[in-house]
Amino acid sequence: MKRAVIYGPRARTCGFSLAEVVIALGVITVGIVAILGVVPTALQTGHSAQDETRAAHIAQSVFGSLVAEAPSQFNNVQLPLYPPPSPSPTQTPYLSINLTGSGTVTLYASNDGQLTNSATNATYLVTIYTNNSVPGFTDPASANEVTVRVAWPANAPAANQTFRDYVRIVSKY
Repeated sequence: MKRAVIYGPRARTCGFSLAEVVIALGVITVGIVAILGVVPTALQTGHSAQDETRAAHIAQSVFGSLVAEAPSQFNNVQLPLYPPPSPSPTQTPYLSINLTGSGTVTLYASNDGQLTNSATNATYLVTIYTNNSVPGFTDPASANEVTVRVAWPANAPAANQTFRDYVRIVSKY
């Protein structure tokens, strides 16, 4: 910034000195470097939030299917799988879960939350644990404690996975 100031017979210009310009550039540089240093952390936090949200969505869809079918077929609840396999007598687009007993079922889920039997291109590992000894229920064939564990990444060793457990009691009535 230069402007002419006339005080006498000579015109003189005022402006920023070289030292002032260097200090200003240094302050701007420090600010930009600090902002760029936060970007990787922000990206990681955003990715983790997406995984947490998808895990809850997957568990909720599993529970929704179990609760919807439990009153009519408690010993043979059908979970829809995606993509539906080609029609054949040996393949079915559903996975059957017996809620009258205890057991474990392993599935996989894609990045958009669709359940599948295949680990290929899976993002999430979904393990469904059933336990028919539910406190407060005298008839073990009428209620089951279901735990849905969603872990990611699906194909990583268990020590390198992040997981969340979701528990719900599914009743026949």
